[in-house]
Amino acid sequence: MKLSILTGPAALAAAALLTGCGEPAADTDATAVSTAAAKPYPLEVCIVSDEKLGSMGDPVVKVVDGQEVKFCCKSCVPDFEKEPAKFLTKLAAK
Repeated sequence: MKLSILTGPAALAAAALLTGCGEPAADTDATAVSTAAAKPYPLEVCIVSDEKLGSMGDPVVKVVDGQEVKFCCKSCVPDFEKEPAKFLTKLAAK
């Protein structure tokens, strides 16, 4: 029986498949709670950009201090994380 070894792109693809490469990492934030237990997000727009949720694909959902927060895309998350209090004031009005 002849044993073949994968090399090049085939090896990379096999390694990625076996290691789960490309899978989103779980949120390990100590303040995060499950979205089921979080206070629901009351807006129909992204908390950062004010774009309609779903206009750029599935919204990104995070839980911050027990409050569900939604973003139109993953690019808005770092902006939110720089100044969360600035954006969370939008929820206080609801």
